[in-house]
Amino acid sequence: MKDRRRVERLFEELEAECGTSVECLADRVSALTGMDIEIDVLEESEWTAVAPFVLVEGDRVRIPVRGSDPRWFRLHTVTHELAHVLCGHLRCETLPMTFDQLRTPARSCALVGAGGGPGAASSEISEAEAEAEAEAEELALRLSAFVRAPSLAHA
Repeated sequence: MKDRRRVERLFEELEAECGTSVECLADRVSALTGMDIEIDVLEESEWTAVAPFVLVEGDRVRIPVRGSDPRWFRLHTVTHELAHVLCGHLRCETLPMTFDQLRTPARSCALVGAGGGPGAASSEISEAEAEAEAEAEELALRLSAFVRAPSLAHA
């Protein structure tokens, strides 16, 4: 990561309180960025229609999570995507990401902002994209530590 201070500054600007809800966190990111944020818990049939990489369209952010994924993974997905928005990123190289895909080395490496390693040529991402993923992941890990487990109406 080129600038750890940027992640620290963004985290400070967010003013996240320990025990905050996902909804409050999304509202705060929305207020800071001027983006309308929607968190969608999707069924399998809806999940297959999620466009790859798309996070921001105009002034609207749609964060899709697969309802059948474990609760902790859905929470992490939401904080990861909110971190992208807070960082000013328009896309996420791991969308749509499912818990099952964590077993795929190239996808899990992209999730943490690392290269996919040998044999991952078809899933390689640029250095800038990997940097954005790493930045979002670092911020997401900090945010996750402050968020209480949601009631799961949203995430």
